[in-house]
Amino acid sequence: MLSVTHVGPGPVPLDADQVRIPMRDGVRLAADLYLAAPDRPGAVILVRLPYDKDGSYCFMPTVSRYFTAHGYHILVQDVRGKYRSEGEPEFGVNEPDDGYDTIQWITEQPWCDGNVVMWGDSYYGYTAIAAAISGHPALKAISPRVTGSQLSMTLRHGDGTREVEQTSRKHYFTTHYVDADRYEWQPDWSVRPLRDALEPLFDQLGKRSANFDAEFTGDSRFVPPPVKTLADSTPVPALYTIGWFDNCAVWSWTDVRALRREPAWADHLYLRLEAIDHENYWLGHAPVGPENDHGIQAAALERMLPRYLDPSIEFFDAVLGRSGDMPPQVCYEVCHGEWHTSTAWPPPHATDLQYHLAPGALAEEPVVEQSRLVWTHDPSRLIPSAGANPFAMLLDRADLAPIGKRDDVLRFTGPVADQDTDLIGAVTLTLRLKAPAGATIHTRLLDVAPGGQAYLIAYGQVRLDTEVNGELVPIDLQSVAYRLREGHRMALDIMSSNFPEYVPEAAADADPWTALPGQPVTRELFTGGPGAASCLRIGSSDIDELRRDAATAP
Repeated sequence: MLSVTHVGPGPVPLDADQVRIPMRDGVRLAADLYLAAPDRPGAVILVRLPYDKDGSYCFMPTVSRYFTAHGYHILVQDVRGKYRSEGEPEFGVNEPDDGYDTIQWITEQPWCDGNVVMWGDSYYGYTAIAAAISGHPALKAISPRVTGSQLSMTLRHGDGTREVEQTSRKHYFTTHYVDADRYEWQPDWSVRPLRDALEPLFDQLGKRSANFDAEFTGDSRFVPPPVKTLADSTPVPALYTIGWFDNCAVWSWTDVRALRREPAWADHLYLRLEAIDHENYWLGHAPVGPENDHGIQAAALERMLPRYLDPSIEFFDAVLGRSGDMPPQVCYEVCHGEWHTSTAWPPPHATDLQYHLAPGALAEEPVVEQSRLVWTHDPSRLIPSAGANPFAMLLDRADLAPIGKRDDVLRFTGPVADQDTDLIGAVTLTLRLKAPAGATIHTRLLDVAPGGQAYLIAYGQVRLDTEVNGELVPIDLQSVAYRLREGHRMALDIMSSNFPEYVPEAAADADPWTALPGQPVTRELFTGGPGAASCLRIGSSDIDELRRDAATAP
């Protein structure tokens, strides 16, 4: 018998008025209304989420009171099919239209002055992006945090590679998208085929998730509109908050790259880059003790709220002309350092560092001698992910030093920093590889302390759609603002698994969820020689340009 906790809706707070808002098809969505001043029309913050407007997980009553204390009315709505709202739970299907209809309803109420803004994390940040796509003229600004328009999707890069699929999307459907409620449980990730690790939940409940089943039938209903839909929509001021340790940051950066290529959007795009993970744990507290765990301690949550909410309030105030100037285009926190501002990302003062891979080393100068390095991927010995929960990787911030001692990991270590050194900008890696189609390449950039402990700075991964035989493969480790402290060193790990955060490798024509583990396989990496072969860059390198070059290489 599985251990499953069934979580239904929490009680409606006494200071909230629950309303039911009709959508264009007659379905009514439940929402809680908190008024800053009942007798005065004002701007409204709209939050639309699938995690219970009244539940403890997202602490929306506490968030709502903070917003009202700053002069905003707030409406918190259960999305279609979730908790007290009518309809079917359908991931990503109805959010543009339901967002539009909700905004329209808000503007017709006497307590709204015609201005609506939207805020939210993860899926409830995605609903803000979806509402922006809908184009309602009353939506004046959005502040999506740790999210993106392609949330949970496996992205294709156009150069013969794609992202490795995260296990979280299918697991999420078993937890949040079976019915209106939530089912908290932990799969046995050792089960194979991998799909069978998730099926016991349905067996025990006696019902299934249409969202989950569609993953295996080719049904594309639960796929968000492509990022081009957002880029082609009417721009609104948008403050994207991205966590340096957020496992969903790949979708945030996908939006940022797409929007900054559009002149109209580029002027409306603002970035806040923080040393947080997806659950908003902060690097300065890692590993997080009970006294700083906002998930279990009310006092910790109260201390977190200004850092969590004030940037969005100040952004909304500026957009609506309530007070203050617009923020800098980019505000970023240097891990183990200070906050800085910039007119762009990467900033003009990006570090532009380049490290050349050599056997066991990250060399600052080009390596003349050519080397062939080999590692063997064994599907029965998968390399563990960096922490028990990828959404909260700072909660227990794992020491990854032992991983580098495995015989299926290539570790490259850089020189000792003789002073504090800030690593600022985009992080890209090009690897000259020999590997078959279907192979997965996982990489981690690490901070190695004088005592030998190794902690994650950034990571990236690709799945090869085509065989490579000595060609360069670009890998995006996204971006960093990280202080490598005096006496510390950088290290880079290369391997072929990162489980259970990512699905295991499978043959090119196989589904990793239904395939059985294969035999150990060898990968080859070539370093040194003429040109920039296998090379790590930190600074202003452009992953899109590297991918275009790879796609057109002979």
